[in-house]
Amino acid sequence: MARYDERPTVFHRLTSLTIIFATITGAVLADCDWPDEKDPVKITLAIVLASEKGDKVDKNLKLLAAEIQKTHPHLKSFILKTQEMRSIKPNEKTSMLCVDDQMVEMIVKHGADKDNRVSLSIKPPTMSTFEYQSVCGKFLPIVTNYKTKKKGDTLILAIMLEPCQGK
Repeated sequence: MARYDERPTVFHRLTSLTIIFATITGAVLADCDWPDEKDPVKITLAIVLASEKGDKVDKNLKLLAAEIQKTHPHLKSFILKTQEMRSIKPNEKTSMLCVDDQMVEMIVKHGADKDNRVSLSIKPPTMSTFEYQSVCGKFLPIVTNYKTKKKGDTLILAIMLEPCQGK
């Protein structure tokens, strides 16, 4: 048991350790390289083909298919055609190949903001350009009205934007 006259020394030691810990923690956090709204953004574009025929759903698309079927119940099969990742800077334009020589054009307006939202301008095949904000790190499905030449499958774009603040 500490004697009465030793208590201030123990208190000072604990206070000193707390200050040192807070200083180190602050330095580490200040040194972290959190993404900024002006930092490059990694775009992941998944090309999904959906059909009214059959019932085949790729195992990685089960959740996506269930969400899309809420508004497009006629779509039954979902196949992942391809997936591509690209890193672009804000206000830089990029084009990515979809299917049948169709391109999707995208411009990142800004990277992850304080609410972890990324702003993107997109021009899918056969659709007008539109801008949206998406939660960082989650796929956003865009059901287009484009039908493939061979089978007439519906083109679905699933887009994820990263990096996210604090990740």
